[in-house]
Amino acid sequence: MIPITYRAALNEPLLAVEQEREAIRKWQDEGDRTSLELLVRSHARQAYAQAKRWTDNPVHLEDLVAEGLIGLMRAADKFDRTLNVRFSTYSAWWVMTCISSALVQVKTVIDMPSRTYLDARMGRLKGDEHARAQLAIEGAVALEAPVGEGHGNSPADRLRSLEMTPEETATAASSAVALGRLMRSAMDDLSEQEREIITRRKLLVEPESVESISSEMGMSRDRFRQIETRALNRMRRSLVEKGFSREMLD
Repeated sequence: MIPITYRAALNEPLLAVEQEREAIRKWQDEGDRTSLELLVRSHARQAYAQAKRWTDNPVHLEDLVAEGLIGLMRAADKFDRTLNVRFSTYSAWWVMTCISSALVQVKTVIDMPSRTYLDARMGRLKGDEHARAQLAIEGAVALEAPVGEGHGNSPADRLRSLEMTPEETATAASSAVALGRLMRSAMDDLSEQEREIITRRKLLVEPESVESISSEMGMSRDRFRQIETRALNRMRRSLVEKGFSREMLD
C-alpha cells in the first residue's frame, strides 16, 4: 500500500498528459513501482474525495481511502493506452467501485449486499426492507422503542429470532421430559378405561372423535362424556398436587 495523508494528497502536483502516459507505460511494460507510486500519489485526491462522500469518521475514512488507492492501482493495471482519455477519467470508476464494495464491511455490523447498503443510503428501500437495512447499518438501536397500535414493530421485535437459542432448546427439552413424567404419574391414578379415553381424545396428534370411541366401547355419548370429564378432573387434581397451578391447566 502507498500511504499518503489528505494534506499530502492535496499538495501532490498533477501530472501532465505526457508524464501520466509515461508512468502508465513504465508500470505496465516494465513493472516500475516508482512510476506506479507517482501515478497513485498524483491521483490520491480522488480516493479521498470519494471516501468523504460516505463518512466523516477518521477510522472509516482511512479504510475507505485505502480501498480507493487499491482502485487506482487496478486502474493503472488495466488502463488501455490506445484510448484518448485521461487516467483520472478512467480511474474514477475503479475508485468508486472499490470504495462502494468496502462500505458494507467498514460501516455495518451485519453483512449485507453492497447494493442493498447503497439503496438504503439513497432512500430507495421502503417498508420492512428499509427498516432491516437501517438496523444493519446503524449498529445500535433503542430496544425500548414504543410498540402497539400506531407504532408498528419495535427494533426489538424486528431483531427477535424465530429460532430458539441452544439454552432455550435445552430448557424446552428438559421441561418436556418433566411434563411427560408428571403426566404419566397422573395417568397412573386413572382406571384402564379412563386412560384409554384420555389417550385417544387428548394425547394423539389427531384425536379421535367422541362418536367413534363411544361407539367402539359400546356406551352412549353422554356416558362417554361423563367418564372423560371425571378422568380429566382427577388428572387435574393430581397435577395441582404435584406443583402445577390451576391457571396452567385451564
